[in-house]
Amino acid sequence: MLVFRCEWAHNPAISGWTVLPTIEYSVTVPAAVDEAFRVFQNLDRLLGRGIYEQIVWIEGEPWRAGSRLRYEILQPRRATMTAVVTAISPPRSIELLNHALGVTAEQHVSFGPDLRGGTRIRSTLTLVGKPTELSETEAREATAFLLHDALDTIAALCQRSRASSAPGM
Repeated sequence: MLVFRCEWAHNPAISGWTVLPTIEYSVTVPAAVDEAFRVFQNLDRLLGRGIYEQIVWIEGEPWRAGSRLRYEILQPRRATMTAVVTAISPPRSIELLNHALGVTAEQHVSFGPDLRGGTRIRSTLTLVGKPTELSETEAREATAFLLHDALDTIAALCQRSRASSAPGM
């Protein structure tokens, strides 16, 4: 489910900064929490599909607080995004601070058991800043596209893994 929530359009307490909407997206995957978290950490799932050209750890040990990533994005718009892992609590949550095109996005990803089985992955992004190369609407749409794609790739991998391990396969 994709949700856009806008609590305010401009925060006068922070002169010159625009607060864009909070974007929420969640998926339920047919995998245990530990497995879903491991799939999330496998960034190769994002490559080879024409959306990301390259994803590289540029500082620190991967998936540790303070480590940094650089994403070379092709779609929906060519851009370079950097991300800092600000907190991680395996296998339940991870927090990132993403920067691209003048926008900063605080991202929280949580992993929890779903009542019907599997794992529910929920990601919330709060966007702050003034986009430098696109409109606020385009920034929101691009961010939603990338968030949707990132979680959907986890769901697809977990679904394939489950299908290949099913009896009779």
